[in-house]
Amino acid sequence: MSKYSIKSKLGDLMRSPKAAAVLEKHLPGISKDPQLKKGFKMSLKFIANMPGSGFPKEKLPDIDADLQAIEEDDVELLPMEEDAELTPSTLGYTLEELPKATKRLEGKVVILTGASAGLGKQMSIRLAQEGAKLAICARSVDKLKITAELCEAEGVEVLAEKCDVSKYDDLKKFVDKTVKKFGTIDVLVNNANYEADRQLFLDQDVDELDKALHTGVYAHWHLMKLCYPYLKGKSSSIINFTSGTYQVGLEMYASYAADKGAIRALTMVVAREWGADGIRVNTISPVAITDTILHKLSPEYSEWVKGMMKDNAMQRVGDPYSDIAPVLVFLASEESRWVTGQNINVDGGQRETIHV
Repeated sequence: MSKYSIKSKLGDLMRSPKAAAVLEKHLPGISKDPQLKKGFKMSLKFIANMPGSGFPKEKLPDIDADLQAIEEDDVELLPMEEDAELTPSTLGYTLEELPKATKRLEGKVVILTGASAGLGKQMSIRLAQEGAKLAICARSVDKLKITAELCEAEGVEVLAEKCDVSKYDDLKKFVDKTVKKFGTIDVLVNNANYEADRQLFLDQDVDELDKALHTGVYAHWHLMKLCYPYLKGKSSSIINFTSGTYQVGLEMYASYAADKGAIRALTMVVAREWGADGIRVNTISPVAITDTILHKLSPEYSEWVKGMMKDNAMQRVGDPYSDIAPVLVFLASEESRWVTGQNINVDGGQRETIHV
């Protein structure tokens, strides 16, 4: 059985001599195209459907048939040239100085999911600088350990646990361990999510929707209920992460947008029901360049991403630590004691969401 199809990433196809030969047969000269590497992280079908790509989409069925005819045992992968290390500076921005932390969350116990990298990692560090006791989780233990060490260096207690948020038993164990260590929970931050490769709705399988929902809204549903007994009866906060993608119906994000829209709807309902218990429930819709995003891109493609993400009122790229994390701290702190049921688009004023 072949491991290749038009849904395979272009980089994987070019590493296989037989798959590369199929592409060269149908698309003569493709292997010599200087722009080729820009698409290595994207599927062949996605590239074909990109506006202005000039790809002869009518050839897709024949290409797909030839790719699927390749026996997996015949595949001998060639080494791929390593991408240059991607850092914020490669995207043309530098971190801005923030005022020193004022320990606004001193002593508060905060649960945060998806803390091994990206936005979750940077938010964890900022929460630690504000004095919060942290219970963080992720599936990648090695990366999570690094986050934990960075937070502990700020002088706070940290519980770091391996946890697959799509599994209820993992979530219950995580909450139980948090309460055993810290005695209570004051803030819940639902950050973990699943984003499928960008594909048209007709091409997205239902298993992509299942992954998005179980990592997203199902995990939010379970964690909010598990944490409720410890959040109620005091001033506490739940912060869920959604996205502008569902607000504007962004193409090729069907499963992701469906999940994020469900999270927003659930958040509004719970905000109404739990307000009398002293629990604030809000969402953040962030736009920022993270290390997770950077390492999914080839260096050449990053320039296009930089330009796209600067298309906002502020005309710059957002940063997770200096732009997103302070809003999280506000919602976690007593400064937001009169804010619930709200969504904050922390996106520099994207043209689409600024009207929502």
